Amino acid sequence: MFSHLSSLYRNELERQFLELLQFNINVPSSVYAKYYFDLRSLAEANNLSFPLEPLSRDRAYKLEAISRLCEDKYKDFRKSAKKRSVSADNLTVVRWSPAIIS
Repeated sequence: MFSHLSSLYRNELERQFLELLQFNINVPSSVYAKYYFDLRSLAEANNLSFPLEPLSRDRAYKLEAISRLCEDKYKDFRKSAKKRSVSADNLTVVRWSPAIIS
């Protein structure tokens, strides 16, 4: 489906679609790290292999910095993007009229 579109363009369309649904696709690095270590601990406790090498503190800081840079770039991109359509939700305005009691 949409094979004529580049993967970067399809990814951007997907991001915009999920944003319109107000689906948060961003995961804070602290949440990511928490789940990473939780999963690693569960794997060790159940004698399962966890193929990834342990995340060093230095590597965690680098990943967090890269994540922040990508998030900032994405926010800048979204601010500069032109909106081509507007929701029809606000086309009808509910007006308040005072009641006349006689």
